[in-house]
Amino acid sequence: MVVASVEALSLGELQYYPQVIHPGDEVDLWIKVTNDEDEELKNIVISVTPHYPFELKQVNPKKGVAIIHHLNPGESDIVYFKLHVDEGATSRDYRVDVKVSYNKVGEEEVTYHSWTKVYYLPVHGTPNLEIEIDNNSLLSTPGKTVTIPIFIYNRGTGRARDCTLSLGGNKYLSPVGSTKFYLGTMRPQEGKPVNLRLYTQVDTPEGTYLIPATLSWIDEDGRRRSEKIDIGIRVQGDVLLSVSNVITSPREIKPGDTYVRVDVTVSNNGHGEAKDVKVHLKTSYPFRDSWSSGNFKGIGTLKGGESKTVSFTVDVDKYAPSGHYKLPLYIEYLDALNRKHNTTETVDIYLKSKPVLELLSKEYTVKAGKDNLLLIGVKNVGNEKAESVRISAIRNSAQPFDYPRKSDTIGTLNPGENGTGAIVLSVDRDAVPKEYLITLEIRAVGDREKGDDNVYVTQKSIKVKVEREGDGIPLIVFGVIGLLIVAGIVYYLRKKPLH
Repeated sequence: MVVASVEALSLGELQYYPQVIHPGDEVDLWIKVTNDEDEELKNIVISVTPHYPFELKQVNPKKGVAIIHHLNPGESDIVYFKLHVDEGATSRDYRVDVKVSYNKVGEEEVTYHSWTKVYYLPVHGTPNLEIEIDNNSLLSTPGKTVTIPIFIYNRGTGRARDCTLSLGGNKYLSPVGSTKFYLGTMRPQEGKPVNLRLYTQVDTPEGTYLIPATLSWIDEDGRRRSEKIDIGIRVQGDVLLSVSNVITSPREIKPGDTYVRVDVTVSNNGHGEAKDVKVHLKTSYPFRDSWSSGNFKGIGTLKGGESKTVSFTVDVDKYAPSGHYKLPLYIEYLDALNRKHNTTETVDIYLKSKPVLELLSKEYTVKAGKDNLLLIGVKNVGNEKAESVRISAIRNSAQPFDYPRKSDTIGTLNPGENGTGAIVLSVDRDAVPKEYLITLEIRAVGDREKGDDNVYVTQKSIKVKVEREGDGIPLIVFGVIGLLIVAGIVYYLRKKPLH
């Protein structure tokens, strides 16, 4: 396109190579310069001023300037320039200004002329299709179908027409539903979403697998292009940790038991690997840890289908009601990508009932040199009937006691019921007056109607205070009483009238 009016000098159309210009190309330019006048032209200067995306390259003594010293009437010459096209140029026609100046030599004078001609060069952008996927989405699990969102972007500079995405499969992963997606025309920097549905075979080992994908499109030159891209899918087995077995020692747990061992089997029923597995049995009433921090355990790695047994130790409150108790088992672990997870399972423990016998009184006073009857009150504070309850005194040869009657049978005590047993304690005449501790054994049988034939034996201590005969009133008291009597008699005699 010519901006100036027709002059004596004419510029032909731009000749360029390559004939189809793409971003990043080096473009050779040729311009034919013709003297259309009948007079000689001298000092002809042709300069090129490019606009974006073109940049001049050095091919003439002065960059972008070509000089023709003279042209005779009707004579032509060709000037040469070179341009570089920016890699980011999109498809369109771009402007190039060509300025001409020369001297026209007439018969009488030389005149100076200058004008500019504007050309447009077409640049054909190059489409470049890419697949972009969030790495967190590239995860599948054996035996499951997952939907993986992906984006197809045109990161090039030209339009892509008739774009398609085709998917393949492999031994372990296969597309579900459509395997070919039509995307239509995509402009530069445009993106379009595609949801891939993939099924992973049940027996797929953990690892990364490649899904073959083919992107196909028609570029601006009308040529069909295609690119093969492998999509990496990581197969990670699911981790399913659970409590598969619980064994206690003793097998039957009852109130008051200490150091009860609870063996818990933790199983991984998934396909994935759980690393650095840690478990914590959280106790609460009526259970408590047998020792501080004793119920935190680490069991290492659990592969899919693997189980490990971990042991805990607990104490049981002596007054605990019978029944089922669920203790939370907190489990934390790392997956194959070292991401932390946690879950809470429950450990079911059945607490059986049992009779618990307590003494109602623990202090008694006895007389030295006498046989003393001690009535021992016993209460069943447990939650099971106690049969054949019997108390016995345990003789200590170092103590000044003998037991004409050392045992007594109370009988049956229901929960919350009281009973009394009697023992006879004979105290030596010369026993030192003080407090002594006597050990009593309380023996009972469980509720046979509930199938409890266990014999429960416990030992309790009572305090026995020994006093000598007459120790009840100190001598000083008798002295005071005697003085009061004497004083009373004297007073009476003084007040009595004389006859």
